[in-house]
Amino acid sequence: MLGKKPTKTTALIAPLLLIGIMISSHSTIANPLAQADAQRAQAKLKKCARCHGDNGVSEDAEIPHLAGQPASYLFTQIQHFVADRRDGGRMNKMVRKLDEQMRADLAKYYSTQELPPQGGVNPPPAPPLVSTGDAGRKLDSCASCHGDEGLGKKDTYDAPALAGMPKTYFSSSMISFADGSRATDENAIMQEVAKALSTAEIESLASYYLALGKRNSP
Repeated sequence: MLGKKPTKTTALIAPLLLIGIMISSHSTIANPLAQADAQRAQAKLKKCARCHGDNGVSEDAEIPHLAGQPASYLFTQIQHFVADRRDGGRMNKMVRKLDEQMRADLAKYYSTQELPPQGGVNPPPAPPLVSTGDAGRKLDSCASCHGDEGLGKKDTYDAPALAGMPKTYFSSSMISFADGSRATDENAIMQEVAKALSTAEIESLASYYLALGKRNSP
């Protein structure tokens, strides 16, 4: 009733409700991907295209495609660059100039783009490492995380699409995982995989995934 002295229970519930409202509000703000708008990203696409190509299709063997990557994966990697957990050269400086919502908007935009295939490229049969892995070395198949088509498993794992990835970038990334200079993968899974692979196996996988996207080397 109005004017009634609050009980101990009421006195405890009131601040808890306030905390709950604050947490709920923070959760909404802290999840920019849920509010991402690909159209808002248009304002920044020209700068991104200088390195990653129009619509996120790279024509540089050392720079990855962004087109078709899972939005959650892209956003996570951008945040790694912002925090200097990944060394991306000028990427680190550039993404720090963007607010968190724009980073999410860009991730959303590139996730909606498709990697256009190039003609005359027929994917070879999947190497055993892709289809079955190697039980002797305790290696799961690449497809178990990156999908049979190399497009990732967007509803299961936050793993990148590999189909069509430039060979040089693919190989250098694996080397970085192996030597520990790239250590942002969850539970160090890719670091352990890369350490177990030979140079020839990495090159074979790089060639396979490039062709799987029906792409030629840039």
